Amino acid sequence: MNIREIKTPITAATLNESLAKRYGTKIDISKFTLPQLEDARNKIRTMLKDIETNESFDAVKSESYQKSKLFLDVLNQAIKEAPPIVEGEGKMPSKAEVMKCCKDGMTVAEICKKYPDCDQDKLKALCKECKDELKESVIKEGAEDNAELVMASKDMVDRVTGWMEDTAEMQTESMLELADAIRDEMGAEKSEAFTNAVKPALEAMYTAMESTREALTNGVGIVTGEGEPVDAMGAEDPEADPAMEPTVDAEEPAVDPETGEAADDFGADAAATGGDAEAGRETRESVARSRKIGTLLAGKKS
Repeated sequence: MNIREIKTPITAATLNESLAKRYGTKIDISKFTLPQLEDARNKIRTMLKDIETNESFDAVKSESYQKSKLFLDVLNQAIKEAPPIVEGEGKMPSKAEVMKCCKDGMTVAEICKKYPDCDQDKLKALCKECKDELKESVIKEGAEDNAELVMASKDMVDRVTGWMEDTAEMQTESMLELADAIRDEMGAEKSEAFTNAVKPALEAMYTAMESTREALTNGVGIVTGEGEPVDAMGAEDPEADPAMEPTVDAEEPAVDPETGEAADDFGADAAATGGDAEAGRETRESVARSRKIGTLLAGKKS
C-alpha cells in the first residue's frame, strides 16, 4: 500500500472495488433502495455476531467471515451516503395513508402539501375518493342505528301482541277447561264463582292491552316517519272561542208557545224521546269485538 492509497477517501465505491479485487465480486448498490440496504446490513450483522459468539476462533479467521465482514463495510458506507428519505418524495402515497389523513381532518390542500413531489391531480382525485367513502360510511352507520331503533320499537309491539294471544287463549280455552275441571271436582257453585271472578279480569286485561298495542303501533309510526305525533289529550282547540259558546239560562226554562208547557231542554219531539219505554243500554260493541279478536288470535296461535 502506497501513500496515494492512504489518502484516497473511503467511500462505498472504493470499498466495493476492494471487495471485487480481493474476492472477485461486488455489490450493485444502485439496484437497492435504502430500506433494502438496511435490511441486508442487519442480516449480515446478525450472522457475524452469531459466528463471533458461538464459533471457535478459527471461524473468525476464515475467508467466509472476512468476506462477510467486507460486505458489511460496503453496506454501512452505502447507507451513510444514501440521501435521506423525504416524506412523500417521488411517489404517490397509498390509499390507506390518504384515508388516514382524511380521518384526521386534513384538507386536500394540506394533504397535497404533505406530498409535494407526487402527481397532484392524481392525489386530489384520491383525496376526493377517500372523503366520499368516509361520508358514505357515516351515512351507512346512521341508517344502521335508525334501523336498530325501529326494530326495538317494533319488538315492543310484538311482545304485547304475544301477551294478547296468551290472554285470548286463556279466555277461550284455559278458563273454560279449568271451570269444567272445578265443576267436576268441587261442584258447579265453585265453578260458576270462579268463572265470574276470572272472566271479567281477563276481559279487562285484554282490553287494556289492546289499547296499549294501538298506542305502541302509533309510536312505531312516529319512529318510521309513517305517522305524526299525537297531540296531548285535553289540548284546547286554538280556534275555539269560549265567548262564542251558547249559554242556557237555568232560571227561566223555555216554554212551548202552543201548549204552554215547559219544552224539552234538547228540543226533541215525543218520538225522539223514546216514550215510556224502560231506560237501559245494550251490550257494548267493543266488548263483543274484543272477544271476537281474542278468538281469532287464539286460533292463530294454535
